[in-house]
Amino acid sequence: MMKAPLICRLAYADLRHARVATWCQIIGLAALLVPLLIILGIKNGYIADRTQALLENPEDLRIQFIGQDSFSAAFVEELRQHPDVRYIGAHPIQLAVLSDFAVPVDGGDLVRNVTLLAAGAGDPYLGGGLAPPGPGEVVLSAALAGQLGGLAPGDPVEALMRPNDDAPDGAFLTLTVSGVLPAGVWGRTGALMETGDLFLLQDWTHGDVTGFDLNPLRADYPAPDTFPLVRLYARDVDGAFRLVEDLAAKGYASGASLDKAADLVSLRSALDSGFNTVAGVGLLGVTATFAASLWAAISRNRRPISLLRAGGLSRKRAFLLPITQAAVIGVAGWLLSIVFYALLTGLLDLALASTFRVEESLARLSPVEIFASAGATLVVATLASLGAAFAITSITPEEGFLDVR
Repeated sequence: MMKAPLICRLAYADLRHARVATWCQIIGLAALLVPLLIILGIKNGYIADRTQALLENPEDLRIQFIGQDSFSAAFVEELRQHPDVRYIGAHPIQLAVLSDFAVPVDGGDLVRNVTLLAAGAGDPYLGGGLAPPGPGEVVLSAALAGQLGGLAPGDPVEALMRPNDDAPDGAFLTLTVSGVLPAGVWGRTGALMETGDLFLLQDWTHGDVTGFDLNPLRADYPAPDTFPLVRLYARDVDGAFRLVEDLAAKGYASGASLDKAADLVSLRSALDSGFNTVAGVGLLGVTATFAASLWAAISRNRRPISLLRAGGLSRKRAFLLPITQAAVIGVAGWLLSIVFYALLTGLLDLALASTFRVEESLARLSPVEIFASAGATLVVATLASLGAAFAITSITPEEGFLDVR
């Protein structure tokens, strides 16, 4: 009985005999795969890095309302459920809330004009597993923690409100440091507080509450029903544009510093279009070429194949001959494309890495993606060979003896 290894030897012998045509198919397949691999690599490398950088810089995905100075708690809660909202938090005034911070010991460090923001679950500034501050807690920026003598979680700190005509002694609120933001996350001397604590400080500034020690007021301080300002952040690049459109549909004018996001979306769309065009046209051409070449090989070798059939080659084994040839060409083309991909991406890094200010390769593919491309190549090669595979089964053992040419 004919065995599969013999089929492999027959397939290899025929490919080697028609080596020029074989190499043309291998190079043609590699010429298709190389641009696809490079485009996919750039999406996984440079585009993924740019996207991650946007997500790590919250202000690049912040949505700001225009001409709106009152937001109901119900509206804030509704937006919080929006699938494209990463975080929405209330803010007590249109401008920054400022306070002085001090270590509550004699001679302790004092830092003036600390920027205060309310923070909750999902706040983009709370990376690295930091929990949002609860009542009486505060998360310090790295700069503020350093200026206060290197405060760490668990240390006490006081928010000091400056004296005014109605409160000549000022006021203070005692807080416990619950976390410190990593350096570079928030480029300000600032602190993140629980919403109720922040509104308490601001209401004292407005004269809505009085007293020197504000700590007793914290427990019974009611949550406001409306907010003059909200901090709204999109979940991702695409979500930022959808969110602006949804808000406009509801009558809310909004704007955002989405220039970087827009450039990224345009580049990604261009890469997607290029990938789809090359893949669609290229795969169609390669498949047709594969099918035609294998069919021509079967037609050229009808008499030898017939004699092999007469010598015991079954239809099932004959069916595998063009499929095996296609697999060999597919693997060879894929290996050649990987070599050229490595060479070309290395040249891209040498030429463009400094221009795009990247530390890693502009184009990157994971081992899973590399082997997935091999699998996809074999699938395409197999499908392209099916016509020739079915054609070879129609060759009968008698055909070789009847051919007297």
